[in-house]
Amino acid sequence: MIINIPTPYPLFTKGQQLRSSDLTGIVDFAKKEDQDTRVYLEGAGIFYGLTVNWDGSALTLAPGTAVTSDGLLFTIEDEIVYKGVEKDVNVSVQGRTASVMVLTTGEDNHNDFVQYYSGTNPGTGAKDATEYLLILAVRSDESTVPSCLYGYDNNVTTKKLEVEAALIRRDFFLPGELEAWGQQDVTGAGEHDPVVHRFGYGKGQSGNVQISFLRFTDWGNVCEGFNEVCAEAEPGLEKACADLYDLVKDKLVLKYPSNPFTGLAGKLSQLRGKIMGNQPDTRYFPWLYDYYKDLVSAYQEIVSTDVFSFLSWMPDRERFPGYVALNSVRTKDPNGNAIVYRMGLYRPPFADLSVNALQRPRFLVERLIYLADLVNTRLEDPKLADYGIRFTPDAGIHKLLSERAIPFYYKDAETLSKKWNADLARTGRSFSIPGITDAKDYEYLLSDINAYTFYRIKGHIGKTAEQTQADIALMRSATHLPFDIKIVYLGTDDMLKGLISESSSAFSDLKVMLEKIVGDIRCSGACSNELEEVIFDGKFDRNDIGGMFEKLADLFGRDEIPDIDKWAQDFCNKEGTCSDDDKSCCRAHITSLYAVCYEYLRREEQLAKSLLFHRYAESHPGLEHNGGVPRGGTLVLVCAQPDINTLSTGEVNNLVKMMLSSDKDANAAGKSMAADLLTYKVVADFCLPYTCCSDKPAIRVEFQALPPSAFFSVAKLSGQPGDKYALVLKNESLRASKYHWQLLSFKGEQLDEKDTNDLNTPAEFTLSLKDGAVYTVKLTAWRDGLSSHYEDEVVVCPQGQVKLTSNGKTEVEWVHDSDVMNLPLEAAPYGGKFTLTLSENEKAIPLVYNVSWTDDKETALLTLQKPVPGTYELKYAFEDIKDCKDNAAIMTITVIETGNDKKLVSDEAVFNKRILAYRKQANDLGKSDAALAEDPRFSETKSFLLASGAPEKLQEGYEHLLDSLQTGFSKLKVAQKDQVVKLLIYATAYFIDRLIVASPDKAPAAATKLIKAAGDTITAQKNGLETWNQVWTSAEITTKENDKVVTAYSKLVK
Repeated sequence: MIINIPTPYPLFTKGQQLRSSDLTGIVDFAKKEDQDTRVYLEGAGIFYGLTVNWDGSALTLAPGTAVTSDGLLFTIEDEIVYKGVEKDVNVSVQGRTASVMVLTTGEDNHNDFVQYYSGTNPGTGAKDATEYLLILAVRSDESTVPSCLYGYDNNVTTKKLEVEAALIRRDFFLPGELEAWGQQDVTGAGEHDPVVHRFGYGKGQSGNVQISFLRFTDWGNVCEGFNEVCAEAEPGLEKACADLYDLVKDKLVLKYPSNPFTGLAGKLSQLRGKIMGNQPDTRYFPWLYDYYKDLVSAYQEIVSTDVFSFLSWMPDRERFPGYVALNSVRTKDPNGNAIVYRMGLYRPPFADLSVNALQRPRFLVERLIYLADLVNTRLEDPKLADYGIRFTPDAGIHKLLSERAIPFYYKDAETLSKKWNADLARTGRSFSIPGITDAKDYEYLLSDINAYTFYRIKGHIGKTAEQTQADIALMRSATHLPFDIKIVYLGTDDMLKGLISESSSAFSDLKVMLEKIVGDIRCSGACSNELEEVIFDGKFDRNDIGGMFEKLADLFGRDEIPDIDKWAQDFCNKEGTCSDDDKSCCRAHITSLYAVCYEYLRREEQLAKSLLFHRYAESHPGLEHNGGVPRGGTLVLVCAQPDINTLSTGEVNNLVKMMLSSDKDANAAGKSMAADLLTYKVVADFCLPYTCCSDKPAIRVEFQALPPSAFFSVAKLSGQPGDKYALVLKNESLRASKYHWQLLSFKGEQLDEKDTNDLNTPAEFTLSLKDGAVYTVKLTAWRDGLSSHYEDEVVVCPQGQVKLTSNGKTEVEWVHDSDVMNLPLEAAPYGGKFTLTLSENEKAIPLVYNVSWTDDKETALLTLQKPVPGTYELKYAFEDIKDCKDNAAIMTITVIETGNDKKLVSDEAVFNKRILAYRKQANDLGKSDAALAEDPRFSETKSFLLASGAPEKLQEGYEHLLDSLQTGFSKLKVAQKDQVVKLLIYATAYFIDRLIVASPDKAPAAATKLIKAAGDTITAQKNGLETWNQVWTSAEITTKENDKVVTAYSKLVK
């Protein structure tokens, strides 16, 4: 019974007079309980059978069973054939009286029946376009008959219920009534499911959609390939996920304040734009692609559950009370598409006693919401690629997302594991999901090879190709995993030919053959030694063997010659080719050279298919990025030379200068550095589902392409009228064809830019002193998609416009009241050199002062350590610039002795400055180590450094923190001990300063005891005392009033 609705039923006692309502109550109670049991425990709708077959003149209804939403049971045991209709019969539908046409087994109104169902009257030809539903509905009838009983009401009333098959007009139903049970028809929903197309998806030249890798010859195009398929997927992802949430939020009782997928496409687009802009790295694109596929897989797993097999988590008795829809006639949706109204079986979520009916879909929706929140990913973490080579076992790319390993690009894999797999979460075995820790993953790889058919790989992106291949092979060997490794390169066919030519590379066996043939030509003296120069357009150069093969390719062409003998005869007979009367030697040499050249071109083609990514993909269909490799498959590592932009300016400058140096040692070191910096790096991984590349060629092929290198020098810098200079720069770049020049001010603002295409064209700029004395020139050099940056400073003489003051004064006094003097300066223009001397002996003071510029480069700060009384001169000059020695400004600083008394520090700013320093040092320590930042000891220390109040309260907090930091200290690793001691130092320094302020004349005994215990821990640690003396000093806080207390505290840590 329904507990929130009273359920009355009659009770009887001995001798009670019975009324008609008493007996009726028994019937009503039994009927209600029976109907509720069906609705709430078994379900409603068509359970089985009740199929309809129309043969053009009669309708056959098959046996079957159905239950209405209010629990009435309809059952047909034998097949029924309907041939006619009874018109205008009133039945109750949706609580209203409907005039329907009841189907009959006789041929009453047969032609009208055919017209209603087929649309055409066979007798009159009349048409009927009305939309009907074929339903089973209850018709009730009450009858009264006389009774022979004496003394009572002699009439007996009987109520008869009949289930009729009837045609009812669709427009009888109010908006929403049909949709209440018909809206779950998702037969066409697959057209709107999200999809991430395969890498390489796009339109071919014929306009047909296809998968092609031909355009992926450089990393920029590869990034664009990932960018395109990801961008195309974003709108569909948001719409599908948002629509799904709206469909299931009520039945799954989801209580989010708004649809969590609203705006998903925009957030994904923003992240994709950052990665495309190299923030943090375009090499994250394959992982972004994997992430999008995760979202699609998570969505597909939800829609494959039983979530659409029930209408709501609690049945609604008013959805279709008293009737069941079997079929519909000529019904269409608002778009004009045909739609059939036939009820399914709508069971309550737990009707099959399975917790998965409701809990599993809800769990999966919650997981999709978690995954779609970018906060839970690491795709903006600049350290995402900072791993060693690691394998993660995976059930297989064909499995449901729940059955697969957790990818490494999600944050907090342990938390995610509890949201990953519904079955494992319910049984408390989420810890067994691969991808949580590297150590457990390694154990899984060693335990059961049959449990995993795919191996995720991380830690290889950005590493050198050779080292990555070696590291993966080493781990593959250690775990004895069955897959192959193949390295391919991004580049064009022309680039490959250029590499062979420019790098003087060749196939080792063909090189020997070619040198042998050239030796024969020279020894035979054929064609009066003219033949060699005609063939190679000059003398044969064995140091440029690759170029010599390309000369042969130019001579013979790259297509096969059908009749080489005739070709050789025609060639040797050409004027200027061979002056011998007998051309047989010439023809023999040409035929031999052609054989070598033809084999070279054939191997070059095979080399391109084997080494170039786009060619390899075309000859190996099925190549795909999946974030790893299947068991028995091939891991294809895609490599490219890094853009020299990724190298620091210092590295590039040093590299270029060393390679251009005339010193042999420096030049050799530069070449070695270039080899290290310009090694091919792994930028992406793909895989094949089969092993293809275990065989290694017997012929060794070596080649290396050098990227452009930007460099320039100052050719001329001359003064011009009006405080201006003419700057001429000589372009000394290597291997580049286009150049972009930028002139920047000392503040980084661009003043001018130029583009040149000729290495010999100098770049000329006009410099004006109103923009300062220091300028930065940036040069970007390009060739074939590769680029290089170089920048250098140019400093000009300020022509007497040099200024140096402190608070507007050129003479200042400073009272000697501390061990450090900090003096603010105004200096212009930026770019000169500061020199501080004592006027008495004109002797420079080394290593005890420093001048640092502020961010605006208009003011500076002079810091002088341990100043002595006297007169100092601070000089600001541009003496390193030619003919600029007289351009200087000098200011005088007088340090005054204040006597032997210590300074009385009454300003709280001193203590505030120290306290802020302790807090900053602690925060910086946490930022340097993510693991420490999550340690409770770190958070407790930060909380204590923010604490305030009476000394007793501070002492209580310090005692608690001291206990926390010292607990388990002996079991920590060396690095962890060092971190904990630093936290203790910052807390102790803070505690002492607060005690001095609160009690300058007395040190509390209990506090002294705690500080002494902390001091013992600090000094016992290596470098502990040294760090303490750097953090805490008594110099700037000692006064006459607190001298004894400060001294007492100082002795506690020594």
